[in-house]
Amino acid sequence: MVASVTRLKAAATTVHYFEVDGYYARNDPEHRKASRWHGEAAALLGLHGRVNPKRFEAVLAGYVPGTDVRLGRLRDGEHQHRPGVDVTFSAPKSVSLEALVYAAPKTGTRVVRAHDEAVRATLAFIETELLQTRSYERETGRRPRVRANGMAAATFRHLASRNLDPQLHTHAVIANMTRGRDGDWRSAEFTAVERSKLLIGAYYRNELRTRLEEIGYATIPTLVGRMPGFEIAGYRRPMLDAFSTRRRELLDYMRERGWENTPARTQQAALYTRQRKAEPDRRVLHETWQERAREIGDARDRDVARGRNGVGAFASSRREPRELPSALSVVRRAVEHLEERRTVFSANDLRAWALAHGGGRHSLEALDAAIAQLRRDGHLIEAKARRADLAFVTDRARAAERDIIAGMRAGLDAGRTLAPAEAIEARLDAAGLNPGQRDAVRGILLSPHRTVGVQGHAGSGKTTMLRAVRELAGERRIVGLAPSASAVRVLAVEADLPARTLQGFLARYRDVGDGIALPE
Repeated sequence: MVASVTRLKAAATTVHYFEVDGYYARNDPEHRKASRWHGEAAALLGLHGRVNPKRFEAVLAGYVPGTDVRLGRLRDGEHQHRPGVDVTFSAPKSVSLEALVYAAPKTGTRVVRAHDEAVRATLAFIETELLQTRSYERETGRRPRVRANGMAAATFRHLASRNLDPQLHTHAVIANMTRGRDGDWRSAEFTAVERSKLLIGAYYRNELRTRLEEIGYATIPTLVGRMPGFEIAGYRRPMLDAFSTRRRELLDYMRERGWENTPARTQQAALYTRQRKAEPDRRVLHETWQERAREIGDARDRDVARGRNGVGAFASSRREPRELPSALSVVRRAVEHLEERRTVFSANDLRAWALAHGGGRHSLEALDAAIAQLRRDGHLIEAKARRADLAFVTDRARAAERDIIAGMRAGLDAGRTLAPAEAIEARLDAAGLNPGQRDAVRGILLSPHRTVGVQGHAGSGKTTMLRAVRELAGERRIVGLAPSASAVRVLAVEADLPARTLQGFLARYRDVGDGIALPE
């Protein structure tokens, strides 16, 4: 996971976590050097340089340094204040290996600096665009979310995963402390931050890739989950996997339980398999990694040329494509990806996917300008969506929706029942279905309409119901369509239906749907 956002529960617990897990040990100068305050609010409060544990805990507890103000409220005689959120930035595995294992010390330092600069740039973006607070409207009594005036964050750079693999990552603890428009200190509002995890990760990845290429590294595209990402060129998969034991541990845990490899399931697996980190000092870690590298052998590609800046034997100058895709074409590609999966999508999801598809070649400002152009041209239309301050629907999706509604209306009372009611009732008595499943079977087989909708929650027995529909439909041909290959397998096995993916079906019969070909 490139970026994660986690709510913190208590100030003392948070400080204790960072101490016992080695993010800053009380008397360890190496760890203390890797911590730093960040943000305009931190600067105003006199929080500079390395993070002091006592001041860190006081800020998380709501005490505003240099004032007699303590944020939060009293409830049942106890002061309550949420500490803030932890935004964690993790570098791609090849970047961690280059910085911590394979590069010469001076070059590794430059890679770490590129990571640090990317983290700071992303935090500045969060501070400017995503960090909010609450205002108060006297006339209505409402407390709408508004842009905050400054961030106070403590950052902790770390070098190893819980399995002690090389893993360059930074925790940014954003305190629940900011200023309002009136300049008064108040609690922050993290809704927009929590909803923008994809965008935050894409922004960090974009900044890191740009900086690595500026110092001479070639990068290659990869997938980070389902999103486009990158690795440093020359690092082959066996080496990346050999230094990713924590990732294998999570995948094994999910596979044993039959879980899909989704971000939510991965986060669950991480929590269930979490162990306390018992980390030796950096010298011992480095010796351990070097020994493992010797055991693995050199799995890097020695054909990758030395960069123009001479940063390392496995670097090269930035490789530009023959024709650089414009920001507009990158945004169009991101729109196409999103509209294949949902009718309405948030503006921040579009920005995240545009950054991911841009491959470090375009700034967010350039991509925002392209999004604005698509809005002016009528290709993107503002819409409403849950958990999104701004969302879009495309002109194509809206036209398709109108066609679907027109087709549904034309099919009202234009069909015929698919089985005799008496036969259905006789079979349902012996099918062992619950009342909801029985109603769904009746609705599908006895409806006079050509379009019938059945909605059911996960685990409510939809595939069992569909098996009964198939059995009662007689000799009629039924084809199951599903959004993913795994869902197709479920239909085939559990409902005993011949099935294919919806995307494959549409690709094959697109001309039929457009009215320019006859069905098979």
